[in-house]
Amino acid sequence: MVDSSNVETIEGSYHKLDKDPVRIYLPSVFKRKSGVEFEKILDSISSDKNSLKLEYARLKQLREIEGNFYIYFDKSTFSTYTINTLPYMPLQRQDAKFLLGIISQSNRENENNLDLKYTKVTAKYDNSVGPQIFKSIFKVEDTKSIDNPTFYNSTYIVSYNNKTVFIQLSTPFEANFDPFLQKMIL
Repeated sequence: MVDSSNVETIEGSYHKLDKDPVRIYLPSVFKRKSGVEFEKILDSISSDKNSLKLEYARLKQLREIEGNFYIYFDKSTFSTYTINTLPYMPLQRQDAKFLLGIISQSNRENENNLDLKYTKVTAKYDNSVGPQIFKSIFKVEDTKSIDNPTFYNSTYIVSYNNKTVFIQLSTPFEANFDPFLQKMIL
């Protein structure tokens, strides 16, 4: 899934998760934010009440997941990286298919209710290098907006070493985040 030859050359820094024995590797522009800090950022950068409502609902759902929740934000690109630590669950190929089905169903509901268009860029499952990794990336277009803004939603679930994490990355461009994921320490 990842070309390991470029993993050593990526620029970034490690972040230790406060309440979990996990270290994530992110581009240096990402900074940790509390829920309150992130909501203030959202309020300051968006005047679209529907988008804000959707993002607040998403954050509420993520906070309610069993385990701990962390938010990182890049103010230069308005990219968001969230990570939930979960109770360990082995991840198999059939689980990945099920997860993709859930994500696709949620996307269809959002298309119907929010004037968004979702296009699958990729969906993969890999367990060849140790960790079990599910990855999906969707291109999201706001069909209602005059500017027709586009962003990319990436979802990763990684199970390894008796730990499981759920990651969501939202960026205004298609990003190859796999090398950063490979440097994560679980």
